[in-house]
Amino acid sequence: MPEDLPSQPIFTLKFVAACKKPPVFCIITEYMAGGSLRKYLHQQEPHSVPIELVLKLALDIARGMSYLHSQGILHRDLKSENVLLGEDMSVKVADFGISCLESQCGSGKGFTGTYRWMAPEMIKEKTHTRKVDVYSFGIVLWEILTALVPFSEMTPEQAAIAVALKNARPPLPASCPVAMSHLISQCWATNPERRPQFDDIVTVLEGYKEALDNDPSFFLSYIPPPTHHQHQHQQSLLRCFPRVKSMRRSASLKA
Repeated sequence: MPEDLPSQPIFTLKFVAACKKPPVFCIITEYMAGGSLRKYLHQQEPHSVPIELVLKLALDIARGMSYLHSQGILHRDLKSENVLLGEDMSVKVADFGISCLESQCGSGKGFTGTYRWMAPEMIKEKTHTRKVDVYSFGIVLWEILTALVPFSEMTPEQAAIAVALKNARPPLPASCPVAMSHLISQCWATNPERRPQFDDIVTVLEGYKEALDNDPSFFLSYIPPPTHHQHQHQQSLLRCFPRVKSMRRSASLKA
């Protein structure tokens, strides 16, 4: 990310320098020795990533995206290839080549994103908001849980048609915890207004992480409330985990 953005967190890739003097056009960023999340997942057996690591990766990505949105920036190409890992499995959201200010994004006409991760409103070249990133996050979370490529049986163009015209989504495995499948389904909802904000996603994932730390069997028994009770769901999570609530309140006071 550009250096002039305030309070850059550790979850977005650090910009170091750039050269735009012909014939050299390049940017220099910090080095992430672990490569891309896509590369890591490709090396795993399907459905083999431990739930503790699933939560860590998902939470760090959500925190990075929450920061970008707090600055009015849309990523617009969030996918596992654009999430980089350190040797310690630290996470950085990267590749801002087609990012934009939300106030200047306009429609998706002529947009060159990645179809397998692209929200239906972008595929249809409609006006879009920050919720396109939330849709992509849902696909990335599915990737982390399954270690598979979304719509692998289709070409990118076929995937785009299936998503935009048939409301297709990658199949959620039977082994997926209900709480995680519920969150994924919310993120990739067809109606952008029904997708949560990243601040809410961070809150829910923080609650899940703390619950799992306290009770390793948490995901075996926990069933979230229906989607239309999502606000109560988030509030109940905060009441159950006062440390998370106090940490978020402290952070908001410092902002």
